[in-house]
Amino acid sequence: MNSIITIIPVKTLAVVLLTCLLGLACSTSPALGPDPDLVDAIRWYTGEAGRVDDLRARNLLERALANEDALSVMWLARVYSTGRMTYEADKGRAVEIAGTVIDEVERRALAGVGEANFLMGTAYAEGLAKPVDPVEAVIWYRRAAARDITLALHNLGNVYAAGIGVPQSDAEAVRWWRLAAENGDAIPQFRLAQMYETGRGVAQNLDEALYWYRESARRGNASAAVALDRLEPE
Repeated sequence: MNSIITIIPVKTLAVVLLTCLLGLACSTSPALGPDPDLVDAIRWYTGEAGRVDDLRARNLLERALANEDALSVMWLARVYSTGRMTYEADKGRAVEIAGTVIDEVERRALAGVGEANFLMGTAYAEGLAKPVDPVEAVIWYRRAAARDITLALHNLGNVYAAGIGVPQSDAEAVRWWRLAAENGDAIPQFRLAQMYETGRGVAQNLDEALYWYRESARRGNASAAVALDRLEPE
């Protein structure tokens, strides 16, 4: 597989990884919250910016990495973990990168930074410098959701739908996906539409299903577009 150096500019990689490994910039940055470029990257990744654009999200993430911020570095670990934002999945690399900043991310999470709480949930859900622990992941996701972090709302819907770390509940999945969908996240919009179409966890309502399929399709979700073609044939 390609190394990080072949994917991220050498200068950026050297600065980010060396400073984090030495415990310098990533652990002493005065700004606890996420870099503005990271915030924008996440919005293009989810569709909150109006549509999903993984390449644009990736470019913004790499710009944020140049600022040597721990939350941006942890997001780099996250995208490598399962292959998000056009990155090739590389779990070993993801774990290695996460290990350079996990203590700082946890410090910020305990200080009340919403994005840091979400990333701690991801760390426990995906084994990124923390042991896999679905129950602990849910605890951190809830803390982030209390700060209206969209992906935490999204992931709480996921864990309730699957019964991972919590009792399975379609109604709870609907509740959390609705909150994420209202924030503009395309995938929960699609999943909420499915629940309305089938009557799982909510009263069946085709009009609501069509509304959320349209919102998701408008952001570029191909599965939502297919559902619209099925339900609204020309």
